[in-house]
Amino acid sequence: MVRFLSVFALAAFVSSQSYATQHSEEYFKVKNVVVQEVTEVIPESELQVQPDCSSVSDATAVDMQSLGDIVNIGKIVWEIIQAGKPVTNSRFDTANALPSGVKCWTELQGWSVPQYKTYNVQYKNGFDMTVVDFTYRVMYTTNGNVNGIGQYITNATVIPASLNVAWGFQFNVQANVPAVTNIGTTQSPLAAMQINLHWSVDSTITHDEKTQSYFVTGDGAFQTLN
Repeated sequence: MVRFLSVFALAAFVSSQSYATQHSEEYFKVKNVVVQEVTEVIPESELQVQPDCSSVSDATAVDMQSLGDIVNIGKIVWEIIQAGKPVTNSRFDTANALPSGVKCWTELQGWSVPQYKTYNVQYKNGFDMTVVDFTYRVMYTTNGNVNGIGQYITNATVIPASLNVAWGFQFNVQANVPAVTNIGTTQSPLAAMQINLHWSVDSTITHDEKTQSYFVTGDGAFQTLN
């Protein structure tokens, strides 16, 4: 009788371990990812992403012959989320598409009100629990010109709006601007910029990476590339 109970107890223990392992895997396994645009209205004060230009020397006259040569004098790559926490200075990491020779966006005129698009990313596990819930804003300011010529971009950035990461998961997000271009003409430049947002989710059994890309032009047009 004692032997029978021991075998029964062993079988129950093995069964419970198998059950726990299976359910542990379901928790750490990513089964569904949804990225969607969301509608929100944010105060104008939160739109004023303006990097400090105080360290820039006095502006010189812009070379009118180089208005079609567009460069990024801002960030090329910056971290937004590291180890599941927002990077504190990411709000001031921005990219630009400005005429060559310009040292600060304030040297141009005619800037429009900052624009933004808001997106939400959700990862769900095997239990249909949301293990990553990340909302971010793609922000940019357009229509800057030099004496009425050209349409340029400044203060383009991606900043976190909200973030929740479940225990046992790691979440990292990085933005990058691979290139800025002139899709207009030499006489009438139209700046363009691609903004990539790359993120990764990790657990003990899961690794997932995705990239979302956006295309902004100096006249205010915005397009999702994937």
